[in-house]
Order: sequence, then structure tokens, then C-alpha cells
Amino acid sequence: MRMQASDFPPNYKIEENVPLSGYTNIKIGGPADYLAVVSDQNIFIELYRLCRRLGLHFLALGDGTNVFFAEQGFRGLVAVINFDNVNVVAKNAVVAEAGARLEQIVETCIKNGLTGFEFAAGIPGTIGGAIYGNAGAYGSNIGEILTRAKILTMAGEIKFVSHDYFKFSYRHSDLKLNPAIVLQAELQLAKGDRAKIKSRCDEIVTVRRMKLPPPDTCTAGSWFKNIKDEQGNGIAAAKYLDAIGARSTSVGDAAVHEKHANIFYNKGNATATDMLTLQRILQERVHRQFGILLEREVIYVE
Repeated sequence: MRMQASDFPPNYKIEENVPLSGYTNIKIGGPADYLAVVSDQNIFIELYRLCRRLGLHFLALGDGTNVFFAEQGFRGLVAVINFDNVNVVAKNAVVAEAGARLEQIVETCIKNGLTGFEFAAGIPGTIGGAIYGNAGAYGSNIGEILTRAKILTMAGEIKFVSHDYFKFSYRHSDLKLNPAIVLQAELQLAKGDRAKIKSRCDEIVTVRRMKLPPPDTCTAGSWFKNIKDEQGNGIAAAKYLDAIGARSTSVGDAAVHEKHANIFYNKGNATATDMLTLQRILQERVHRQFGILLEREVIYVE
């Protein structure tokens, strides 16, 4: 028998049949059976363990900036991580809870004169999601500065793990193969000049705004991963997408943004099916012309 929201402890604040489109930046997704916005790390752990005992499918979600859901939604419980404390600790390290937005951490670094996180300026999303996908820019990434993390295993155990646990590579961590939920992370930075750090962050944000769609665009960021040539040099996926005229392509309200060939966006009523169809069309064109199969970077949940 299906549970009711009232069957859960009241402090979990469970809602039923919540459209997930409201929790993704691209505004795509059907209803979750249950949803909770969780602002306390301990309650999040309790909720996960309860769902595990009940055999209820559980999904942790951050800002939803790099994800979209199927029209059918999610059969189970979606827990939106909203615990977001950020603190500077000894030896120029920052400890951030999983729901801390990258911009919060950037601001903390500027305030405290800590350098090494400037590359994240202007990147949307939370530190938990950034670790999951090893987010990065300008030749740097989260994996390079993460020293350790507090995680919740699929068995419901709390563990403190080091950098090596994640096996970071380009836009990848081992969490994609061996799931666990990041609860908190420690980043090792260095002391720097506050004015120079702020100047560099401002410069990066300005460049991003020039190259990318406006912040209020319903997008999930770069759709495809960049690739590497035989010498290991990075090549932007947008180069191949521009060569096949991707910017003029759309399927329903799913379209390639006119400002960037590797950014799909929702013009209003796009569905996951529209996005996946647009993806397949462009993959086939690039493969036909260049013999390269582009791989999606954005996460799809069905």
C-alpha cells in the first residue's frame, strides 16, 4: 500500500506528487511521489535510513542545475539538500556542507583572502553536485582541491574519506559508478591577496556572461562533454556542434541556444523526450561528419 505524506514523521515535511520541473534549472520533470527540502544534515541522514528500511527509492538533489527528469517523474522520494554551512578552518581550508552553493564558497574565499577556488566563479550549483561531476573550468577542477569528505553510503553508514576515494577524472568521480551521497567537503586552499582574488573572480564572471546565455535561461549548462584528441588535448564539443549548424536546431521547445552551440535550453514547454531527441539528432550529425560520438554531460533521471 502506498504511503501518505502523513505517514512520515512531521519534522521531515514530506510533500506528495511534486513536479520536479520546479527543482531543475531547465524546468523539465514530472512529479516525484514524495519530496522533502532538507535543511538539517542529521535529518537528511535519518530520512535516508528510513527510506532504506521501507524499500523506498531515494534520490538526493542539489540545485538541479545539471539535471533533468523524465515526464513520468520519479517513483520514490527526492530529498533536496538545503544544508549549506561554510566555514574556514585551520591551515587555509574551507569546510562546506553539500548544499553550499559554489558562489557562497567563492564569496567566503574572497572575504578570507583564500586563493585556489577562483575557477568556480560564476558556475551554478552546489559543492555536493560539483564533487559528483568533478566540476571545473579554466584548467582547474574541484578534485584538485578536495582533501576529504563526509559521505553517506548506500548502506546508510557515515564515512570520512580522502581525495583518492573519488578517483577523479574529467567531469567524473567514482560516485557515478559506486554511489554515495556527499554530506560535507573540505577544500584545501592557499593564502592570497584579497583584491587580486576578487579581481580574478570578477574577470571570470564577466567572461562567462559574455560567452553564455543570460542567467535566467532555462538550461542545464553544457550538454555534451568536451573531448580529447589523440595527443590528449582538450577540444570543445561546441567546435563540432558549430560545424554542423547546431545553433539552428530545435525539437519542439527544446533548442540549442543561439549564444552557445553546446547549451540546450527550454523555450517554455520542452519535455525530456524533446531534449533527448535533440541530443540524438546532433550526436548523429557530428558522428556522421567527424566520426566522433559526443557524450552527454547533463544528468538524466527516469
